[in-house]
Amino acid sequence: MIRQTVSAAWLLLAVLIGLGGCAQAVREYIYQPSALAETPVTFAGAQPRSVSTTTADGLTLNGYYWAPSKPDGDMVVYFHGNGFNQLVAAARAEPLAADGHGVLVASYRGYGNNPGSPSERGLFADGDSWMERARALAPGSRIFVFGHSLGGAVALEMSARHRVDGVATLGTFSRLAAVAPAVSRGVLPDRFDNIAALQRIDAPVFLFHGTADETIPFTEAEKLAASSSAAALLPLPNGKHHISMKMLAPFVWQAFETGTLDPALLR
Repeated sequence: MIRQTVSAAWLLLAVLIGLGGCAQAVREYIYQPSALAETPVTFAGAQPRSVSTTTADGLTLNGYYWAPSKPDGDMVVYFHGNGFNQLVAAARAEPLAADGHGVLVASYRGYGNNPGSPSERGLFADGDSWMERARALAPGSRIFVFGHSLGGAVALEMSARHRVDGVATLGTFSRLAAVAPAVSRGVLPDRFDNIAALQRIDAPVFLFHGTADETIPFTEAEKLAASSSAAALLPLPNGKHHISMKMLAPFVWQAFETGTLDPALLR
């Protein structure tokens, strides 16, 4: 059903292109943000506090933050996927805050009642601002980055631009064009070339990916892993596109803290 819905959306996009659709029309099918009012959530433990950052082009974006339990405790910046917002992302990311770890849940322009309209350039500018905010919030901490799906593209680019101690992705593609129909590839306004970003990262990279991912095929993770000797592919047997962070978080932190992870542990 998910694949049928995605295919129908791309078919409509192709029609728009044929009718002279512009970049903004194309972007409306790439990005599917949800508003905060549409997604009430609850937290299992302590609620995160609201935080904000201001981008270089003057947008104030909202996110959520669990501080590390120690002044120099490790922290991860969490970049959510398409169709989400900072509140839903915080609920999903909460398990990463276990054992006193810090978590900064970033969000993007146009998402969760944030101002602006999303684009590749815009999301990267948002990511830059959140990375700077992370350093200001926890100046003595090691900073890690995690990104799910589209957020994986932001996480990889941020890890190429900023000093990080490790990066992990879940269900991320090699390039946007690789998961778009051929008819649309020549007119996509945004590229999200994750293979190129990987070449510029000077930190351990962990690529978690469900082998039964119905949205981003597992072959995309294989392409990413094959493009960089620094990237470790960590298959999640029979895993779909959305994986419980309660299950995944301990493995993410083990990878971050040790610099390695045996794929056999995920079986």
